[in-house]
Amino acid sequence: MSNAAGTHPVHQALASHTNPKNLPWVPWAEGHFIKLIKLNPITGQIILFIRSHPGAALQMHFHPGTVVVYTVQGAWTYDEGWVSEAGDVVFEVAGSTHSPRMVGTEDTVVFAVIEGALDFVDDAGNTVATENWQTFLKRYHDHCAKNGLTPVDITKF
Repeated sequence: MSNAAGTHPVHQALASHTNPKNLPWVPWAEGHFIKLIKLNPITGQIILFIRSHPGAALQMHFHPGTVVVYTVQGAWTYDEGWVSEAGDVVFEVAGSTHSPRMVGTEDTVVFAVIEGALDFVDDAGNTVATENWQTFLKRYHDHCAKNGLTPVDITKF
């Protein structure tokens, strides 16, 4: 196998580059902020960073699709016998219901790829709110408008 320049045909890379430094942290739930990287209107995929304060917990929610979470900083758990710390990866199967809780002493930051929605549920399991690519996009645009920011097209590939 050769990697020498000029030995491979030239192809157009069908890739999209995003610099997260250019994107704002948007308030989400109490103690939680999101930095949206990419929203896919075709598949419903959500790619984002979530920053959470120590001790914060996210309301119980259901995922109809899979979720992959990489812990960048801090620590969190579902109280199932493990704690995810910086460098750990958690894979959530489709159909899982859980409530992440931050257990570190610093803000926790995770990078997540969510396939589909988050259905927030009450103690009886009834859906009380849904977050999906459309609601995240509206939240992002509203935040930009409120703060005089020019939104980046995070749906473009």
